[in-house]
Amino acid sequence: MQEFLTVVSKGGAHPPSERTGDPLSKIRTLLAAGLVLAMAMMLSPAGAQDTGAADLTAQAALARTHLGGTDELSAADVAGSIVTDAYTDAHNGVTYVYLRQTVDGLPVLGAEATVNVLDGEVLLSGHHFVLDVADNATGEQALSAEEALAAGALAVDADPMQASGAELVYQALASDSARLAWNLDVETATSWWNLSIDAETGEVLAQYDRVAQDTVHEITARTVRQDDTAAAAAVIDPILPRDRADDGSSYNVFPMPMENPNDGPRVIVENPADARVSPFGWHDTDGQPGPEYTVTRGNNVNAYADTVPDNIPDPLSQPSGGDGLDFDHPLERYDLTPLAYRDAAVDNLFYWNNIMHDVTGVYGFTEEAGNFQVHNYTGKGAGNDAVEAQAQDGSGVNNANFGTPADGSAPRMQMYIWPDTGETRDGDLDAGIIAHEYGHGVSNRLVGGPSNVSCLGSHDERQGEGWSDYWSYVLTMRDGDDGATPRGVGTYVLHQENRSGAGIRITPYSTDMTVNPTTYDRVKTAAEPHGVGYVWATMLWDLYWNLVDEHGFNPNVYDGWETGGNNLAIQLTVDGMKMAVCQPGFVDARNAIIAADAALTGGENECLIWSTFARRGLGESADQANPASKTDGTEAFDVPAACE
Repeated sequence: MQEFLTVVSKGGAHPPSERTGDPLSKIRTLLAAGLVLAMAMMLSPAGAQDTGAADLTAQAALARTHLGGTDELSAADVAGSIVTDAYTDAHNGVTYVYLRQTVDGLPVLGAEATVNVLDGEVLLSGHHFVLDVADNATGEQALSAEEALAAGALAVDADPMQASGAELVYQALASDSARLAWNLDVETATSWWNLSIDAETGEVLAQYDRVAQDTVHEITARTVRQDDTAAAAAVIDPILPRDRADDGSSYNVFPMPMENPNDGPRVIVENPADARVSPFGWHDTDGQPGPEYTVTRGNNVNAYADTVPDNIPDPLSQPSGGDGLDFDHPLERYDLTPLAYRDAAVDNLFYWNNIMHDVTGVYGFTEEAGNFQVHNYTGKGAGNDAVEAQAQDGSGVNNANFGTPADGSAPRMQMYIWPDTGETRDGDLDAGIIAHEYGHGVSNRLVGGPSNVSCLGSHDERQGEGWSDYWSYVLTMRDGDDGATPRGVGTYVLHQENRSGAGIRITPYSTDMTVNPTTYDRVKTAAEPHGVGYVWATMLWDLYWNLVDEHGFNPNVYDGWETGGNNLAIQLTVDGMKMAVCQPGFVDARNAIIAADAALTGGENECLIWSTFARRGLGESADQANPASKTDGTEAFDVPAACE
């Protein structure tokens, strides 16, 4: 088996922001004014989750030895590194080892490595370690934890009481150095900031928002007005797992592969939970037969309306299915006041979050990999982190977002109303939007390991938005679809022609280069992050359909990677997320998918994958340069000699 070794250019964190005045003086002024209370009782080290790394000592040692033997890194640079996560997938035998560099016993945030081991050999690796770290780590502690919390709040215009969890660390910088810093969180109604504050000067060294925002600031002109009455003539059979958990539940929703109300009338689906990953149904939380909840709450998601908004359920906003778990609530005038159909919207939101949980679980977003569950049936992973899914959120409009903390803390999904002249559309009824948002949680937990959710948060050439669009379209594909027919994102909420409207991306997705001519160079001028993500999702769209052409299409996505090119594409994409280095560039992400195929099929699809990426400018000679920048890469259209 060919060994792939990718040692990426150092992207690091953003350099200190240029702020006017003396930050330390400002912070101490705030403290003197009594705006920040003593918070020592609230401070606790972040620490890495123990996900079974003790049982993987040999692989971790191999990973360190491998990194220490590269031309760039010395054994000393790697010796003190800690395993933040490590686990082995049964379906391909790969052990994923995620490491973080340390200095003087303190972690170096942003100095991460991913080493993928198969059969005792390194298949693919990458790192952002600081070279000669002992000599290039500087800084003295002049700020207290309380002062750092104040600095973090000041940096994002938040109330100081919204800051918490200060931990002393080193922060890796783009200059291949590291500074002593306080790392902390600042959580607001719609954002969830993580910041590193220079422990000596009070400057912001790095920051990213754990909440991925998908705002559309202006509703575009409508193309074709959809006639919802006419569309209701079609009935689409729902996709269900072969082995279902029989808890007696039923849901009147727009089920997979339907995307929104324009696809046809709602359908009642019975016992839709996949018994492999939700063995006691969707309303269980204790791992024993029988539901703990008869409302839209369970092991994988807690869904409710939050119109206030205060991140807690509005009164009576969690519809009940009764003792029989029958969720069938009216949805008649969803173009008027959202309150009139609120229960049906929450039902649909609950259903689609569970669909995302079960389908991604089949393809490797498991408890050990950091999925979202209250109770972890295997005992692996952290648990207690079901999705808080908030319908008709009152904190904004024309938006949706997803905030992803590390494994063991609950993520938050906020869905919004999309108003238009005399009419509204509701994101809770659009499976494409729900799948996109949940997809942020999947990629944030998989890239770099479940304990490190910062890998897709700050560098310019990141793929997170593309991976999220991917889930939107692959879970709503139907037998008879094809790659050339244009497919827009967000067409329902924008009142555009269903599925094939222009959507909210640069172009619709299509394998037809006259419809979507995107190549790798497009990232240089594309808006970040959504435009950059669109370029990545375009490449994944092509790969999906090329694999379908090669291996056929299986309409049942639950059947797994061995049954159809579409399902194989999903498996390779998920495995590629796990194999990609933290802060990946496009070349890193491409190599991860090639390595994923090598592990899964022995490289059966290697040349198909190469030719797919090469057609869009990500060929063998393509150079991503520094992933921290989207403007310094070079596209190429060649393939390896063996594939010519």
